Amino acid sequence: MNFLRAVTRIAFLCAFLGAIAGCAHSMVISPDISKIVVPAGAVPIKKNVGYYLAETNRSAEVTTPGGGGDKVTYHPYRDTETAFYKMLSNVFASVTLMKDPADSEVIKRDNLSFVLTPQIATTSKSSSGLTWPPTDFTVALTCDVVDANGKTISTYAVTGEGKAEFSQFKSDFSLSGKLASEDALLKMQEIFLAAPELRK
Repeated sequence: MNFLRAVTRIAFLCAFLGAIAGCAHSMVISPDISKIVVPAGAVPIKKNVGYYLAETNRSAEVTTPGGGGDKVTYHPYRDTETAFYKMLSNVFASVTLMKDPADSEVIKRDNLSFVLTPQIATTSKSSSGLTWPPTDFTVALTCDVVDANGKTISTYAVTGEGKAEFSQFKSDFSLSGKLASEDALLKMQEIFLAAPELRK
């Protein structure tokens, strides 16, 4: 009996502390890969590219506000990498994942014209005081692009936005994050396709 009372007290204390500090709920912000498509009439760039994603970024966990005083946690780089690769494949002739962005052997072997390094920053918030999933989410995606010799071509930046109300996210608590990721990737794809410096 004493043991059960102790367990009950501990559980109550944890719940009380959680109510004060706010809980952190896990999300996955991977967008729907089937929606990362090339727009009708778009002309792909007939060049090979590599992209570099540091392991520290790939494994990084981010915590941002949710609703009801709670927080949400997710892995922005890991969650979006597959869709990022798909987007690059839509734009360029071939895509190589690089372990070192300055690896001259890989650049020469795969005849890479450019090497891209993405950076992601996220924000979230909620208009709800009762449910934890965020109703508003942003994904700021930046891509630094250098040529085969390491010369900077340009830095491209977009911000994707995702919004979801309770009636929408009740079956998918990560919906606003997924929509923001999708929006950011499609905006970046549009910028790449329209960039004359990437076609020279």
